[in-house]
Order: sequence, then structure tokens, then C-alpha cells
Amino acid sequence: MGIYIRKEELDALREKYPQGCRVELVKMDDPYREMPPGLKGTVESVDDSGSIHVHWENGSSLAVVYGEDRCRKLDGDKEITVEELLRRCLPSGKTFYFMTPGGYVGLTNQDAEKILAGEMKPQGHPGNPEFAVEMEGRELLEFRCKEADVRDEQGVVRAFVY
Repeated sequence: MGIYIRKEELDALREKYPQGCRVELVKMDDPYREMPPGLKGTVESVDDSGSIHVHWENGSSLAVVYGEDRCRKLDGDKEITVEELLRRCLPSGKTFYFMTPGGYVGLTNQDAEKILAGEMKPQGHPGNPEFAVEMEGRELLEFRCKEADVRDEQGVVRAFVY
């Protein structure tokens, strides 16, 4: 049984993991080779199934299999704005969750499009949406986050922003 990957998700993976970028292994189950979490490597390519082919520091060239294994990009010092993050991830149809200084902000893909267009103001809350407070859209869009703090999971993007 194969795992299906949509074209938009595949394009986003290829953009996020270009050839030559450095990654760190989060999880890989391989009964024939020791692949410990924290192992670092260099990306060679992302194939049509979404698997990330990596030359690992232990000499292995095992791929990070889409939907099974996990790695993270090591460009952790690079900062991006929430606006950049939304624009990058909007084509994939994801939902967004941000922890901001103004509280939690949850956005559907459609909400994100409206905020980018200036047609909607986001709401932040302290953990209970009943106590949500409206914030300026520009305020949310200008918050920054470290790329390494962005968790891009299937269907959801989560980030701590400041």
C-alpha cells in the first residue's frame, strides 16, 4: 500500500528541502541500519513519492519516507514573518495555529487568505476562544518565527511567533 501525496504538498516539500540543505533526523524505523534521532545529513533530492533522499553522516543514503519517517531542516537561525509563512503554505490548503504574544490564533486557509488581503482581523485568545480579542492583521503578519520552530504536519502548520 503506497502513500499518496498531492502535487501541492510535493511542491512544498521540494521548496522546503532543496538539494544541498542540511537536515536532522527526527524518526526513522529501519530494522537493518541504525538511524538514531539527531543524525545529520545533506539532502540530495525529493522524489515523486515525497521521499527525501539524504546522504547521512553515518554513510547511509536511506530516504526519509513521506508519511513514515521525519526529519527537520537545520536552517534554524533563519527567521521568516507570519506573512511569508502564510504565503508559502497557502497553496497546500493547510490550517494554521500560532502561539503569539497576543494569545493563540487559529486560521483556516480561507481566513489566512482574507487576512493577507486585509479583509479580516485575526483573533487571539488565552486558550479559550470565548475570551478572544481582535488584533490588527498587520500585527499578526509582521510577527516573526524561526523556521526551525515551524511544525509543518499533514494539513496543519504550527508555529511560535514573536
